[in-house]
Amino acid sequence: MFHINVILRKLQASRLALKLATLFVLPMAAHANSADGDGSFGLTSFAFASYLGTGFYTTSGQNVFVLQMPFEHIIQQKTDTDAGWVLKLPITVGFINFDSNITENLPELSDVGTITFLPGLEYQYPVTENWTLIPFVDYGFARELAYTSNVLITGAGINSYYRFHINDALFTLGNRFLYAREQSKESINASDYSLIETGLNYRMSHIFNVGDETLYSNLYYINFYYPNNLVFFEQTDNPIRVGVEHEIGFTISNIPDFLFFEKPELGFGVRFGNNVKVYRLVFGMPF
Repeated sequence: MFHINVILRKLQASRLALKLATLFVLPMAAHANSADGDGSFGLTSFAFASYLGTGFYTTSGQNVFVLQMPFEHIIQQKTDTDAGWVLKLPITVGFINFDSNITENLPELSDVGTITFLPGLEYQYPVTENWTLIPFVDYGFARELAYTSNVLITGAGINSYYRFHINDALFTLGNRFLYAREQSKESINASDYSLIETGLNYRMSHIFNVGDETLYSNLYYINFYYPNNLVFFEQTDNPIRVGVEHEIGFTISNIPDFLFFEKPELGFGVRFGNNVKVYRLVFGMPF
């Protein structure tokens, strides 16, 4: 979790983390090609990258890495009986069309091909001790840096989380409904993005310790249903439309604090559907 009251004194660390993330990602792949009229990812597609999450998105002839930094500020802490408010401040950057695993020069932040900033407000309402509903609204912009205009994004939806125990194991059932819309000032056309998501997380009863901290291992499954189809690589000759995706993966939770991360949950997942494969890096709850 990230809190506004510590951002000022941790801003330098945040900038360093972004720089290190860039240095980590690009040595695994060549520099992104410059975007042109046939942008490889598609400006419209990238407008919704903030909802896709961090990971490598691959298909025949196209490769995209999306990196999201999920900054947020807790306005009011949720308890088992009192509702809470959270201000979301995610920044998402994209590196497009990697061709090899070799680079001759260390990358700079200027190598980023696309960027999205999508602030949002969440209202966390505890229906019961184990069930929380979270309606939310988002408003922000996306930009492919080779272009001079921004794409405005609006989104709204609701999340549901229900937790229950079976013996010593903890299960979390998550659902999300999302509708988002993007509009460019230079275009009279707008694009819609809708998603119905269902996930199940299994926190295993087996635990292990690192120092004085107890860590938990988790397995999860997510089903993604896109009523209007999700279009990858929209501006290419071979756009791919995805109606349903599946994701399986694992995470480690209750990790000790490090840098500006507080009790982070980290993991890895694989998402697949209709010739698109995503190798996802999980930061936080996977759904």
